[in-house]
Amino acid sequence: MNYKKLLILSLMLCIGLAGKTQEIIRTNFMIEDYKKGIQEIELTFNNFIIGIDPEGKICFVEPLKRSVPNYWDDFEDNAVNGGKKIGDLDVTYYDNFDSAKSGKIKSIDGIPFDYYSNFDIHDKKGRLKSIGKIAFKYNNNFDIHDINGTLKSIGNIDIKYNNSFDIHDSKGTLKSVGPIKISWYNTFDNDALRGKIKSIRGNTRALHVTRVNNNSNP
Repeated sequence: MNYKKLLILSLMLCIGLAGKTQEIIRTNFMIEDYKKGIQEIELTFNNFIIGIDPEGKICFVEPLKRSVPNYWDDFEDNAVNGGKKIGDLDVTYYDNFDSAKSGKIKSIDGIPFDYYSNFDIHDKKGRLKSIGKIAFKYNNNFDIHDINGTLKSIGNIDIKYNNSFDIHDSKGTLKSVGPIKISWYNTFDNDALRGKIKSIRGNTRALHVTRVNNNSNP
């Protein structure tokens, strides 16, 4: 009998832990004409969407189920002790123990968030480092051909940029995201078009790169 109870408890624990290790179901990288790098990333999980800016900072969290009308996107600049509700989401925050993480999201519905800290000597402090088991890596001093600080990978998704070897393209513009290829108008094209997005090929429902319109661009 005790063995059966132990087995049941173990199964319940495994199920509970599995529920907290969500995976990204959709990833959207946003880019603009005439601009280098990535402008914003949206990651969709089972019950929330999170936005990340080019500096690796969380810029918004939006619950997919909005039974409670509460949308708050100013959390990153507020040192909050304990927890808070964002819609149906249970959110906790780091305290003042580590200045690089203070006030930042610590978990959403039990999914842990981590950030680069003083122990990461080659990376900028405070940037998003991981969500659950999904790691965020950035180009640093060891990546001599890429712009320091640009996003290098999310989990198993590699991110490449045009660099000094791409002599006809603007350095720092996005070249590929996983299997997705991005091409830009370059030195072979009209000067007025150089730096404008020419094509995005390889998008899927789960992973895509989208062009964001900005009327301020030329």
